[in-house]
Amino acid sequence: MKEIEREVQETIRGIIDKRVKAMKAGDTNMINDLLSILLDSNFKEIEQHGNKDFGMTTKEVIEECKLFYFAGQETTSVLLVWTMILLSRHLDWQARTREEVLQVFGDGMPEFDGLNRLKIVTMILNESLRLYPTVGGLGRRITTKTKLGELILPAGVMLASPTILVHHDK
Repeated sequence: MKEIEREVQETIRGIIDKRVKAMKAGDTNMINDLLSILLDSNFKEIEQHGNKDFGMTTKEVIEECKLFYFAGQETTSVLLVWTMILLSRHLDWQARTREEVLQVFGDGMPEFDGLNRLKIVTMILNESLRLYPTVGGLGRRITTKTKLGELILPAGVMLASPTILVHHDK
């Protein structure tokens, strides 16, 4: 595990170093990705305060990269698993989806432009997200006395909205 962690750290550090060099050289081709936005924001924060203590360290940037990568990968994989489960339970929709993909792409490789024409696939992905959202619930703390219907809630009360239960309530 330590060897894998070291390898991940070195790989991300190499990507960051390469990106920092490109940004300092004025290469604007990569400015539209998340890492460049994070680094640019960090540079501006340091520059604004004139002190490196105000910005993120390289280690902190690496941790942010890992967080975004793993969080994005997990949410995507969960979406795909639930979609496959739902399609396995609804064979009629599975057939309609297969038919649509074949109609749009035929036997060829899927192309990026064709993805926007997959209306049934989009509907199925949206329904999967509705039934099995990436966030199962939301919590909010009330900051001021609030009237909710007939209830009067004092400041400081924590409200919880179980998204997954709301989405399954017929």
